[in-house]
Amino acid sequence: MFRIRTALAGVAVAVAAALAVAAPAAAHDQLVSSTPAADEQLAAAPEEVVLTFSNDLLSMEDNSGTAMTVIDDAGKDWVAGAPVVEADTVTVPLEPDMPGGAYTVTWKVVSSDGHPTSGEYSFSVAAAQAEPAPAETTAPAESAQPSSPAQTDDPATAPAETDTAPWPLLIGLGVLALAAIVIVVVAVRRKR
Repeated sequence: MFRIRTALAGVAVAVAAALAVAAPAAAHDQLVSSTPAADEQLAAAPEEVVLTFSNDLLSMEDNSGTAMTVIDDAGKDWVAGAPVVEADTVTVPLEPDMPGGAYTVTWKVVSSDGHPTSGEYSFSVAAAQAEPAPAETTAPAESAQPSSPAQTDDPATAPAETDTAPWPLLIGLGVLALAAIVIVVVAVRRKR
């Protein structure tokens, strides 16, 4: 009877350890939306980049855990100030007069569980076009269909988080398997 209690206590400790190891990995906050959105093509340069996460982020007094860059093809960073963390969002202002082209946003934040997480995504700005010369016709112009607004909070277009290692889950499963082996060994010895 003492051995069974000992085995059950061992299993309880193993399960608790597995849950404690797996819980922090599952708690990393995920990027759920961004403005501009990933792979969005803008007609005009944005004034800021706003990232929204799945939970409130930790904000250090000196903001050392939060960083963002917006780099163009030539390697210039267009961020014009320090990132501002408010609950689940991070906002950075951008310098004016960004030229047309592709931009890569890289970010680093501190999740609500205290662990740093980071990622990146791209958007582009259309090149400025010269105004067309006015047509010399008096026929009424066809009305253009309005374009649908870009969706920025679609989770399917949100960039993927880079910190997705399944190691804590595998460790937890290994602990559970070890606990099951201990129970079987105790049961077999008891029958003898």
